[in-house]
Amino acid sequence: MTTTINNNDTIPGQPLAHYDPEVAQRVHGLLASGQLLAWIPILSQDNFPGTPPEILQFADRHQESMRWPIHAPEDLLQLPKGITGWLLPANAEDTNVACGVWNGEVYILGVKDKRTGRAQTLLGERFDVATGQVDDVEQSAV
Repeated sequence: MTTTINNNDTIPGQPLAHYDPEVAQRVHGLLASGQLLAWIPILSQDNFPGTPPEILQFADRHQESMRWPIHAPEDLLQLPKGITGWLLPANAEDTNVACGVWNGEVYILGVKDKRTGRAQTLLGERFDVATGQVDDVEQSAV
């Protein structure tokens, strides 16, 4: 079975049922470019309930070694089920794109801080080009 996504067959058989259209369009462009992408799990209580916060904080300091290579769109289907992670070009350091697999579907998401509702990035802050402001680096866990 092949499901089309906005008339684009980027991920065969998997509808992007819940996504931010602007973010999803960017991801489609990255996937179509053929460049190597990386997926990094978001180390939070939501993703890893019952894991002590100090363990998650320790693991977060070694985030670079947790990059999961994404060579092709189909690789997204091999991600750990039910875990949200950051998606970015392999040579990039920051992203505001997250994705995960739930019930056999790939979800492309933007991430917001739980306390403020502001957009969040892998590095924890979001630079607003229009205002020149940087969001608070002390954001809550996703």
